[in-house]
Amino acid sequence: PPPQSTRPKPSRKSPIQKESIPRSEQSAISPALLDFLADHRFLNGTETMLIDLDRCTRCDDCVRACATTHDGNPRFIRQGPAHDHIMVANPCMHCVDPVCMIGCPTGAIARDLDSGAVRINDRTCIGCATCANSCPYHAIRMVEIREPSGAYYVDAATQLPIAKATKCDLCAAQLTGPACQAACPHDALVRIDLGNLAGLANWVAR
Repeated sequence: PPPQSTRPKPSRKSPIQKESIPRSEQSAISPALLDFLADHRFLNGTETMLIDLDRCTRCDDCVRACATTHDGNPRFIRQGPAHDHIMVANPCMHCVDPVCMIGCPTGAIARDLDSGAVRINDRTCIGCATCANSCPYHAIRMVEIREPSGAYYVDAATQLPIAKATKCDLCAAQLTGPACQAACPHDALVRIDLGNLAGLANWVAR
């Protein structure tokens, strides 16, 4: 028989069941916060960006770090729904069940077997926008791509700029991980698995 994979699978536990939450974590994670996360289906995220609005100074160092890492093109906008002082920003959350992968005609969007991150292969993306239209979190954008000289790539038939899907790739080329989190000077931003209640509780109560 083929060898079994030893790679751990994403957790499928639901953090909205209060009886499953240790007392030490219940005091840090309010029922209202859990309801907010559940109502917006954010519990699907394994690398969700949370921003503490009490600490965030709106300096946008996180966005600039993302742009620097991706040839001047940031992969997210610092905005999103908020509960109290916690914002869930709009970068890709690298979901447990990524519906964006359904229907891609070329298989350009797929989960990385090593890291579990959901990534787009620029070479095989044809710009059909199927993934962008499927994402319920608006985390995938269609962006007109440029040549190294700065000029737009143009479709030979229509002479219009070619757009391709783009999203957070967790800074795959960086050994230090997501540049957005590393760049925040106020410890206001975190990328977190919302299925990990202990991690969420520690961040909220820090």
